Amino acid sequence: MTWRTDLHSLDGPFRSLREPGRWLWAAALVGFALRVHFAVFTPGTLDVVVWDGHAQEIAERGLIAYYHGGRFTFNHPPLSGLLVTGLWNLAQTTPFSFAFLLRAPFALLDAGTALLLVTWLAGARNESLRRGRFVIGALYWLSPLAIVYSAHHGNTDSAVAFFLVAAALFASREHAIACGFALGLGLWVKIPGILVAPLLFMALPSWRARMQLVVTTTATALVGYLPWLVQDSEVIVRAVFLYPGLLIRTPGGTPIWGMQVFYPAFRSLSDGPHEVIRAFTSAWYAWNTLVCLVPIVAWSWMRRGRRTPEDLAMGIAGVYVILYGLSNFWAFQYLAWSLPFWLVCGLPFAISATLVATAYVYGLYAWLCGDWLMRGEWRFIALPDWPMPILLARNVAVVFFFVTALLWLAKQTREEIGRWRANSDVR
Repeated sequence: MTWRTDLHSLDGPFRSLREPGRWLWAAALVGFALRVHFAVFTPGTLDVVVWDGHAQEIAERGLIAYYHGGRFTFNHPPLSGLLVTGLWNLAQTTPFSFAFLLRAPFALLDAGTALLLVTWLAGARNESLRRGRFVIGALYWLSPLAIVYSAHHGNTDSAVAFFLVAAALFASREHAIACGFALGLGLWVKIPGILVAPLLFMALPSWRARMQLVVTTTATALVGYLPWLVQDSEVIVRAVFLYPGLLIRTPGGTPIWGMQVFYPAFRSLSDGPHEVIRAFTSAWYAWNTLVCLVPIVAWSWMRRGRRTPEDLAMGIAGVYVILYGLSNFWAFQYLAWSLPFWLVCGLPFAISATLVATAYVYGLYAWLCGDWLMRGEWRFIALPDWPMPILLARNVAVVFFFVTALLWLAKQTREEIGRWRANSDVR
């Protein structure tokens, strides 16, 4: 058992992993080579096709006109649309394909996320996290999910992770203005980072710092939206800020996520129980936004004042675990938002979450492409009926995040009740 202790504390033969060395350069090279492969030699998912359509529509009709309706539903922030349209225009005049130009910036941005992780964890109180910060950064850089989402999938979600790690770094150092700036910049690219705003707000030590966070985040975000809000605020708010997500199914009716994957099992029940469950699931769909947001806000409030790197990592991971566990409106790439924080939440969760998510997402993508290196077309439409191993991996992932969300909320609630009782005893 000595080797396990040495590995956990990075002592003995593992001591060299505390500092950069040849091992880190090798990891950097492997991660870079894999991203080059996926960005250059794979076509990506349907999101590449959708973004190609977005860019063409924006180039031909203009951004505001496209928000009102077009080939696809456009729910991205204005600057994201214009950035990708610029990449599309570049693809028309250079040898580089649009699929490559769309994914290459986010593949490179992953390096920034890994570097931010290393910098952030240098201030951790937990000695194992401080010692292992280079290993954690390397593990993120080598994560199959991180690589697939940034260099293969073809969307902007990896940027959410980058800006969240930056915001967490500044919050842990009580730099409220810088934290707000990072959070606001992230909203220029994609909206889901706003879900951690209550957690960061409650983590800061004073109301002055909290107001600085609110003002800076709002002002920064407005800079990236104001030119288009002035033109048509109603369509921007409706398309971007009020977008509810999609209940995605394959053409064969197979749902990709959510507890509804188990609903067909209830059809064999008698009419009475079946009607009760049907009414419950209908309400779950109708109120799913509140079903997710209320516990996220409660979770954030119960973790008030906790701003060490390890506490913030657990808090931010928890926000998205609740979302993943309770939401029925989900897409594969949403896991990218919180992926860097999993590695800081303790080995049991880090290993379990990584394994179940990778088994599902990477296994499905490889099957859809007909190739473990994903060089084939992503045949989500052509392969509507998934094989049992993929369905099992999906079910395990759904149950894992659902149960984890409930357990974390229950544990946090018990701690909060204990805090109240302790304060009452002091009074």
